[in-house]
Amino acid sequence: RALALDPQFTHGWNNLGKAGGGKGGGQASSEIACFQRALALDPQFAIAWYSLGVAGGGEVGGQTLRSVDCFEFALALDPQDANAWNSLGVEGGGEDGGRAFNRIACFQRALALDPQFTHGWNNLGKAGGGKVGGQAFSRIDCFHRALALDPQFAIAWYSLGVAGGG
Repeated sequence: RALALDPQFTHGWNNLGKAGGGKGGGQASSEIACFQRALALDPQFAIAWYSLGVAGGGEVGGQTLRSVDCFEFALALDPQDANAWNSLGVEGGGEDGGRAFNRIACFQRALALDPQFTHGWNNLGKAGGGKVGGQAFSRIDCFHRALALDPQFAIAWYSLGVAGGG
């Protein structure tokens, strides 16, 4: 309904994409097409760059972009986005401001921004652990930290089991 009232509403396009796509502005659009529409309307919309990255990337402005590219664009616009840092780490790392970050550094950055980020802790553990806030965390410590924050976090229980328990 929001897009029927205002087909230029970027947040509406982004949210329609996050819902898997649908009818907006009088036409059917796929998930990726919704993010592309939001970015065509506002290329500075960091959340839409992040969303397009989660969806696997796509073509924007005649350029085919991978997930990593989208997360890098999102971080260039909003370097405080812990989700984008975490997702960049999941993709193996990337660049921000001309500086390269490996996957562990991405997870560390996400956790520096949000120490309560359970997915960040789980992913840092899967990457072997690392320092957060000046303190070293082993991979097992990371899984324990994620589970202390959310005892129902099934992925962290699985990761802990794969790591041998503890």
